[in-house]
Amino acid sequence: MKNKYRPFFYEKKRPSFINIVLTIIIGTVFLLYIGLQFPRIRQVIAQPLFAAASFVVNTGKDFFDATKRYKEPVRPRQTYTPLELPDQQVLFAESLESLANISQISDPLADLRQTPTVSEYSKVADWEYLDPNLNYDIRSNGAESDEQIRLDIIPPVFERADINNNGAAILSAALRYWGKIENQYQIAEIIHPHSFDPVVSFEDLSGYIGSGYPDFMTITRMNGNKELLISCLRENLPVLIRIQYPGTYTYWLRDDRWEAQYIIVHGYDSSTDTFFYQDSLKTNTASIGSAELLQRWYPFQRKYMIIGPESQDTAVQNALAENYFEELNLQQAEIKFRTDSEMLPNDPFAQYNYAVILHRLGDEHGAWEFFLKAAEASLPQRFISYCPEILETALAIGYADDLADLTTPVLRKNPYDEEMTVYRGWAEIVRGNIPEGTSLIEKAEKLNPNNEKVRYAVKYKETMLQ
Repeated sequence: MKNKYRPFFYEKKRPSFINIVLTIIIGTVFLLYIGLQFPRIRQVIAQPLFAAASFVVNTGKDFFDATKRYKEPVRPRQTYTPLELPDQQVLFAESLESLANISQISDPLADLRQTPTVSEYSKVADWEYLDPNLNYDIRSNGAESDEQIRLDIIPPVFERADINNNGAAILSAALRYWGKIENQYQIAEIIHPHSFDPVVSFEDLSGYIGSGYPDFMTITRMNGNKELLISCLRENLPVLIRIQYPGTYTYWLRDDRWEAQYIIVHGYDSSTDTFFYQDSLKTNTASIGSAELLQRWYPFQRKYMIIGPESQDTAVQNALAENYFEELNLQQAEIKFRTDSEMLPNDPFAQYNYAVILHRLGDEHGAWEFFLKAAEASLPQRFISYCPEILETALAIGYADDLADLTTPVLRKNPYDEEMTVYRGWAEIVRGNIPEGTSLIEKAEKLNPNNEKVRYAVKYKETMLQ
């Protein structure tokens, strides 16, 4: 029976296809929003969603660049006068008295510092080639022992990393091992404010410990090896390292999917020559052969960090031996990575590692030569974000154009990287574009005011550019 209250022109219509699609999209977005409020759900679905969104955005940027009518002309390299950058202690000194105290600090290891000799160079002649692709380990102390070892440190309670939060999650695990109740979200607020930026440095981790745990110590060294890891485990010291791994998701066209992550090594079994580690992206206890671990660790100068209460200082000294002293550790790393660069001239990581050592030793022009060799040998696309020493060298010798060329493509894909933003700002300051440079430094401060390099740049802007 017809409803007498309806107008004569009323017709019952079915929902249109567009309305159905819009309803589905709105409902899906709403459900995703609700789901992302729960950490356990977010830890599972956020990363693939972020990867998909990044792929769309980056593809759009690439398409826009490809369709530009005019291209920026290639500039000849211009020589700029390097900035006079004061030491961090000097820049942050609050008074003349503080400056005087800094100048009076003596070097307790001056007598131990020396240039490696030919006889020392020959001590690393024992090679072990792991595969025909030149991934290898240089043994640092001769033949391995036949002693059977099984070392198991109880790993900290597992906390799966949230989106791009591997660094904060692994640091919280390291603190929980020593009985400190932490979680990745508390740490991320300080060292990793933006979830879109996956890069957290060793300096970020150390800075968090220094500011929040004055009774704790952090030791960061390079040129680690199998024997050193075992020595640390014997002293019940878990070791935090960074390794390379193949990524799961594609974030832009022709993405090489090269990624880096932190892990905590907490066990070793000599019967299988296997290390055990906590992977905040996957599981509490994973295993890996020592040869593969060394190969995946190598691109980062085999840098390692030990975190613990100051009461563990004796145990740390026993485990590290001469590597406890930073100067002696640098000497040994110089010998090893110099050898690597000569034996593997086409390996980008071997060339980059030696460049880092030269940079640490103050030989910036020598470092730049090896950085270029590494770049010519084809570094992974994300590599400079994790290992920015090439940027530090470019800044030190006034190569502002190179600094801009290296940071610009990285920032196009990740505009939330505060360190890349700072270096891009330095490039403009060296070029003489002070307003643009200071604007970039201010942007980096908004991204992460707690980053050490950001704090230095901000202080420099306030005191030297006013």
